[in-house]
Amino acid sequence: MNLKIWHKMSIGIAIPSLIAMVGVMLSYEYVNKVKNRQGFVQIADDLSEKVLEVRRNEKNFVLHKTEEYYKYCQDAISTFSNSVNSISAEIVVQVGKEDFSLLRNSIHTYSVFTHSLLQNYQQEAGLVEQVREEGRKLESFVAAEKHINHLSTDFILNLRRLEKNYMLFRDIDSFDRLNTALLELKSTKHICIECIQYISAISSLFSVYQKSDSLVNDLQVVGARLEEITNKLAASERQKISSFLTLTQRNLLIALILLLFLGPFFVYTTANYIVAPIKRLDDITRKITEGDLTQRAPIRERDETYSLALSFNKMLDHLQLTQESLEKSMELLREKQALLVESEKLASLGTLASGVAHELNNPLNNIYLATQTLYNELDIEHSPGIVKESVKDIFSQTLRVKRIVGDLLEFARGKGPELGRIRIIDIANKVLKRMTATGEIARVEYNIQAAEDTEIDADGLMLEQVFVNLFSNAVDAMSGEGSLNISIGPVDGSVRINISDTGRGISPENLLKVFDPFFTTKEKGTGLGLAIVYNIIKKHNGEIDVKSEVNKGTTFMITLPRQHGS
Repeated sequence: MNLKIWHKMSIGIAIPSLIAMVGVMLSYEYVNKVKNRQGFVQIADDLSEKVLEVRRNEKNFVLHKTEEYYKYCQDAISTFSNSVNSISAEIVVQVGKEDFSLLRNSIHTYSVFTHSLLQNYQQEAGLVEQVREEGRKLESFVAAEKHINHLSTDFILNLRRLEKNYMLFRDIDSFDRLNTALLELKSTKHICIECIQYISAISSLFSVYQKSDSLVNDLQVVGARLEEITNKLAASERQKISSFLTLTQRNLLIALILLLFLGPFFVYTTANYIVAPIKRLDDITRKITEGDLTQRAPIRERDETYSLALSFNKMLDHLQLTQESLEKSMELLREKQALLVESEKLASLGTLASGVAHELNNPLNNIYLATQTLYNELDIEHSPGIVKESVKDIFSQTLRVKRIVGDLLEFARGKGPELGRIRIIDIANKVLKRMTATGEIARVEYNIQAAEDTEIDADGLMLEQVFVNLFSNAVDAMSGEGSLNISIGPVDGSVRINISDTGRGISPENLLKVFDPFFTTKEKGTGLGLAIVYNIIKKHNGEIDVKSEVNKGTTFMITLPRQHGS
């Protein structure tokens, strides 16, 4: 068959193009399905977020037990229910009709349980007042000495104390102690009418508390079911998207295979008519597609390919510059974005922590001062031991909460550092000296290695807090005994501080979360110590990092500029 060159070139281009077009059309169809499914995923994710909001309000309602928080919970349930009901029937069928039916039933059941729980809480409040009233009557009866001799005032007071402990803790231990005391009261010969009424009120309180606990368990089960259903919907849609993407990849792979086998054959039939400059240009183009932008087309012939080679080389020059600039810009963008996300997260948590701490601070001060005054006014020799121990316990627990509130305020404080010229070694020695005096590091062997030139522009009080938190964490990790090593020295115009311990270390899954606010592995920790450290270092334009091996130890690495702004 006598075909012209351009005819052969057209055939060589048309057949691969047709194959590619078929693959693209099939892929386009699946991409449209993926797009629709992404909308379903968004719906499922929105439902999951609203379920989490419902569970959050549920926890607040169970904690506070008031009608106000019940209304908040009902509002969240209503919002969630409206969102579910607003989804069109077509979408419900495509996503999963049975799941949505189960979801609606669970919402109704959840709402009924919350209402029942509110009624039970209201009944609780009435019974609590009744128990207290009957208890006061019983105290008055015993105090008036109208009772039988073996029914002592101390016994009644202890019974009232157990009653209060049960109302406060509502645990098995307090229940058993109160129930034992009630059985002892019931066994009293010639039991008085006041005792019977008091025992009856307590028994009613037992019953309503048990009912509340049962309702809370049922409510949490239904809430967990809501979460499970919404998460299942989201996971199912994502699985469907994954299947569509797999099919798209398969179609593209088939098209690619056809292109790889059929394309070269048709291209080869026309390659003999392509001149040598075009072949060289093709070789260079392949290398460029592999990422080598240093290639340039050789300029040899003074024909039609001459201007093509010049334009091609010029385009490569611009492309190489653009790629280098883009890579630098993307790297800078990623760094700035990470800083921005971290800054926004800390700012939001700081605002929340500040509000909570300020709201708690004044009542805590009042409790602290009142407890201190009460303790000073006590008759130490004649006061009952339980009273003295209770006042001491209130005093110590108030101090603990004040320290937690102080950590919250420190974490939330937006004030910048008050810079001054300080020597880091002096700050570290000051903290170690204080911890030695208090006995915190009595069994810890510590060692400081510091260069002479360790002066920087910094806030001494803030850095002192950094060392206190890091040293205390190290002592806790070593259970009070081990080796603590501190090294301070200049590094590239900055000062590097390494703090190492020989403690139990940090697991890999927790290593990335140690600086997150409120993250802690301690039983009585607040999770703010390292977050405050991170905040202080960032305020000084510094960097902090951590490396750790389980059962071997942990090292915190801090880098601070010598001068502010450097």
